[in-house]
Amino acid sequence: MSEWKHPMPPFPQEFYENIREARPSFRRVDDSIIDLEERGKGFAVKKGQSVRIVCVEQAQIADVCVWNARNTKERFWNDYTLCRETFFLSTYSRLWSNLPMFRPLMTIIEDTVETVPTFPSSKHHYCFGSHCNPSFWYWALGNKKHPFVTKYNCWCNLQRAIQPFGLSWEDLHDNINLFQKTHFNPDGSHPVEASDAKKGDYVEFYAEMDVLMAVSICPSGTGTCHWSEAEKDTISPLGIEIYDTGIEPLEFENVMGEQGFHCC
Repeated sequence: MSEWKHPMPPFPQEFYENIREARPSFRRVDDSIIDLEERGKGFAVKKGQSVRIVCVEQAQIADVCVWNARNTKERFWNDYTLCRETFFLSTYSRLWSNLPMFRPLMTIIEDTVETVPTFPSSKHHYCFGSHCNPSFWYWALGNKKHPFVTKYNCWCNLQRAIQPFGLSWEDLHDNINLFQKTHFNPDGSHPVEASDAKKGDYVEFYAEMDVLMAVSICPSGTGTCHWSEAEKDTISPLGIEIYDTGIEPLEFENVMGEQGFHCC
């Protein structure tokens, strides 16, 4: 029997290798810090630019959402991203959008986190999770008035981040759990481990189109503590750096077409 594989689109490896080689010549055009008062930030990245999400003090789990800036109905789709790229994302992983467009929104061109192999399947940056929310933290902590329940969960952080762009909770869908480390058990569970990210580690995304991104500082912090004791973990700021690469993306050949595809 032949090996079973998903049908896969072609990947222009040489093009992205050239982008990686050109990284020293990128020109930084914007940088900012997501501080512990706001906890979330929305920002635009132009087609052909790159953006680094940086652990500026130590490991810090980040929830990251992505939309097509020109049509926010097109957004990051975790299910088909994990089918095309696996559960965990790293260098050369592409972030796929939802139907009917179904095309790469961004491509990861650098991941500096070095994973310590605590379990055979341990890795960082996964796309099968979701953002934490008031109910999650109430179940974990049993306190309806805790700040993780009322204000500083990722669902609330991301809402504040996208409000200036005219978006609301109804526009929040899938996300990447950046810098978060986990592994799979035989029963299918995936316990969170302490992140191996260090001060200065980052993941860099190359924009295949004009995109809107939103990043939340997760209350889980470094992932060191169990959910029921997460308030004991240290929560740290995140850095956002945007670069002009001077390199235009390749056109992505897609049967859906520029306007999408609708079956008869």
